[in-house]
Parts: sequence; C-alpha cells; structure tokens
Amino acid sequence: MANSHIFQILAPQVARGDLDPGFAVLDNLANERPDWYEYWPIRNFLLKESLDDTCFYAFLSPKFQSKTNLTAAQVFDFIGQSARETEVILFSPSIHTSAHFLNVFEQGEAEHPGLMGITQEFLQRIGLRVDLDEMVSDSRNTVTSNYFAAKPRFWREWLRINEQLFAIAEAGGDALGKALTSHTEYRGAHAVQMKVFIMERIASLILACDASFVCRAHDPFVAENRIYKLPLAIVCDALKIAYQTQGFGQYKEVFRMIGGLRRAWNMHVRVGAQLGLRAVRAHTDALAAYWHKP
Repeated sequence: MANSHIFQILAPQVARGDLDPGFAVLDNLANERPDWYEYWPIRNFLLKESLDDTCFYAFLSPKFQSKTNLTAAQVFDFIGQSARETEVILFSPSIHTSAHFLNVFEQGEAEHPGLMGITQEFLQRIGLRVDLDEMVSDSRNTVTSNYFAAKPRFWREWLRINEQLFAIAEAGGDALGKALTSHTEYRGAHAVQMKVFIMERIASLILACDASFVCRAHDPFVAENRIYKLPLAIVCDALKIAYQTQGFGQYKEVFRMIGGLRRAWNMHVRVGAQLGLRAVRAHTDALAAYWHKP
C-alpha cells in the first residue's frame, strides 16, 4: 500500500529469508548498539529519514508472524480498513499477561523489580506529570514488542520522550542514568538493561495519557498457547475499560480482587480444560480457534 511503510528489522542472528517478503527490510546487520535492541535501528531511521505525515510507519521484529499469526498482506489490509482519522494501529500479540495488571509499568515491575520507580523518576525528570500508580492500560492502548504502526505525529512524540531516556542513559553519570543501565532478569539471565523495558512501554504511556491520538487495535486476545489465561485476562480488561469509561471505583476494586486470584482462577480453567469439562473445554477450544481465523 502506498500509504504504509512497514519494515521488519534484519538483525545479525536472522536470515533474510526468515522475514516476510511483503514487508520492507530495515537493515540492522551492523548491530552497532546491541544494548539498545530495536530502539537503535528505529531511532536511526526516524532521525535520518523524511516522513510523510499521511503515511503509517512500523518497525517489526523478525518474530512478528510467529507471535501474531499475521502476514504482511493481512497487516496492510487491516491498516487499509482503518478510518481516515486513525493515527495508531496496534498489533500486540495476546496481552493476557499485562491485562492482569492496572498498567504495563505495574506488569513490568513484577518481571523487572525496580522498573516502576525508575520510570516514575524519569518522567519527573523530563517534566511529564503522570502517576503510574493510577494510570490504566487496557486493550485499547497496550503496545507490546513495538508491534504498532503509526503516523509521524505519534512517532515524533515517541521519539521525543525516548530520546530523553536515551540521553540520560548514555550520560550515565547520575543515579537515574545508572539505574537505567542496570541489568535486569530476562529469560533466565541478567543481560538486558532496564532502559530497554522502559523504552518498550513508552508507546503505551503516550496512548494512555494523550487522548488526541486516535487508535485502533487488532484483536489483542488472539493466542496460540496458554489459552487458559485468556478468560480472566478478558474479564480484567473489560473491568479496566468500564472503570476508564464510567469512572465507578467498584470496577477497579473488583479488578484488583480477581487479579489477585489469577493463579487460582487460571489453574481452575487449565485443569477443567485438561479434564474435558464441558463448561470449560468448549470455551477454551473456541478461544483457541481465533488463532486460525483470518
């Protein structure tokens, strides 16, 4: 499509043939700054290239299709069907993990202790008045893995905030800089710096705090595995949306209550599905079928 520039990032560990030929290629074979992961090639593109304000741009990882089951043709088709005023389109794979938390930073804190406090300090440093204890992320604004397409107005705001994160981390001379470059657990190792996990959450922050960006989300609860986690995740998401749109505190209280019971709830669903209980298995099978739907 003429109005969409969708790239997949070619990294050293990826063969060019593994990429979807329907996407353009963003070459990161040099991988000059592996500590910044995907931010480095995206940053270089946004700083060097002239963007068309009428076009969508996206920078996807090589694992995009395996995580979303979406081809380039399906991505372009979904973008093409979006309303003219849409500026951001989300392709986040199933958000069943983050749905159980009030926002993506709270979820990040559970996986990377210290992330929420470091992010709050960063936001205060750059003059953004956001209370992360109250911010709400739901399926309408949650971005995972940088899987989104956006028009330049959004990308400029994303870059503006992340460049301030970049500058503080690169300087590294004060406590905040050292905290951003501290290592945190990821996939059983402590090889990734905290800045990466904060950077990946900035798109969600912008969408949650700036209603001027019109956003459309592809189905955020399509999943290939761990289907037993979806029922509670969908309930939690619905409660957060109800709380955001109606403002009744009871929605938030119930969300907190059932979120705190997620391990027990998920276990009941998982066991029920394994045992073939009709009241459970029929619905988990139906949820699993969405992975194969166009």
